[in-house]
Amino acid sequence: MRADAAHETLAGTFGQADWIDTLVSMGPEQAKGFAQLVNGILNEGPLPVKIKHFMLFIIFVAKGYEPLARAHADAANRAGATVEEWHEVLAVFLPSRGTMMYMEGARVLGLDKALTEGADDSDTAFKRKDEILAYFKKAMGELPGFVRILADKKPTLFEGYFKLRSENLKDAFIPQKYKELMLVALNTAERYQTGLEIHAKAALGCGASQEEVLDGMTTAILGGGVPGWIEAAQVYERICPGQATAKAE
Repeated sequence: MRADAAHETLAGTFGQADWIDTLVSMGPEQAKGFAQLVNGILNEGPLPVKIKHFMLFIIFVAKGYEPLARAHADAANRAGATVEEWHEVLAVFLPSRGTMMYMEGARVLGLDKALTEGADDSDTAFKRKDEILAYFKKAMGELPGFVRILADKKPTLFEGYFKLRSENLKDAFIPQKYKELMLVALNTAERYQTGLEIHAKAALGCGASQEEVLDGMTTAILGGGVPGWIEAAQVYERICPGQATAKAE
């Protein structure tokens, strides 16, 4: 790869930026290596490139770095992202990252000005406590302490958390497996192994392949660096035993 090709790759991914000019000018070999890394992340593997840009957008929103969030939003839009998909991307993270994630993401996207008609405003009854506990046990593989405490001590919050989580992670404009993998990517970037493992297992449980899980983990390198991938690789080896070494032998 030539330095000008590296520049084209990086600018095509991140937009025209002074730091790219500096990197290519002062470290052409580093720029070539970085461009190859970017190509390996975005253009190899089974996940659609739009899903990868959703992942990277949400990582940079979480980190508070708007320029790169906008760059990946633009790339996702070029790949066909819709307003409905963007809402689902942001809503997935309301329970795990709080109000800021939806508020800031909507602001960056201009989604706070988007209004749609025909929403279902009918009143729905909440499920019984035992049904909600069964949902969490199935979704997480066990009934964690933080869920049991909410169920016993904070019943209204518990019901709201269930309603929000179950709505966010169902198949809709974006399939559930991709929503789980977006959580995998953010947890990888944040080096949060517990959440990473919960959602990697959930992704496998709703139809993601082991290769898609790996692709979600490695996509996060662009937002969190290799240390996040090192943490994720430990989870990958636990939940996909033999996969890490089978192809190397």
